[in-house]
Amino acid sequence: MTTTPSTTTTTSHLPGAAAPSGSAARDERRMLLCGLFVGLTYLIGVAFTFVFFATSHPAMDATPVEAAVGFRDAGTMVAVGTFLMMLPVPFALLFLGGLEVVLRRVVDGPLIPAAISAGVLSFLIPAIGALVSAVTPAIGAADTSAAAGAVVKALDGVMPLSVALSGFPRAVLLIAVAVLLARAGLAGRVLRISGYAIAGLGILGTATFVVQGLFPLASLSALLFIAWMTSLAVVLRRRATQPRREQLG
Repeated sequence: MTTTPSTTTTTSHLPGAAAPSGSAARDERRMLLCGLFVGLTYLIGVAFTFVFFATSHPAMDATPVEAAVGFRDAGTMVAVGTFLMMLPVPFALLFLGGLEVVLRRVVDGPLIPAAISAGVLSFLIPAIGALVSAVTPAIGAADTSAAAGAVVKALDGVMPLSVALSGFPRAVLLIAVAVLLARAGLAGRVLRISGYAIAGLGILGTATFVVQGLFPLASLSALLFIAWMTSLAVVLRRRATQPRREQLG
């Protein structure tokens, strides 16, 4: 009688889903770690934005001429702010890559590419808005007339609108990932329910495009989304590559 040696296979959450090993496991953990850097760099950008508005940004009720002159003189602050807005993007792309690997290993279905694509758009739309708004100092430096100032004020308004409209892809990412993690058992109730709530808040915030007074909802949704993503990174790094027995314990 031939005896087949038994082997012990470390699995991820679902039976038959082999956990990564060696360099693949290290790459996955590093990519998930980038979720923490998304949160850190985003907070730096938010802090700088508060400083910018407190010191250099023209008043919201400034006349067109005042806006043109104000942005002309705040060129350095706008450039730094734009750079800080872009800084989370590479970390977000790496994190989303790690998230996709984890999701494909533990669940299956068309929600995965939808979630990852929505995640990319969640960061791309505000990044494009920041780039558009970044031209305001150049316009102010070339012309401080009322007409040029009106253009400056309009372009400055692109950034909050882009943050608001990115609430749509954020909602897709949050809902899709919450559903997938629920199926895989990789996230607790708090993470799932908070994901649904932030998604709903973000959808309400998209109405900023029609009613500008709703921008605080959009801004709060964006901030909570980053906090949620950072928490997700911590959870996945702890659970996604653990043996099934450890996760259930």
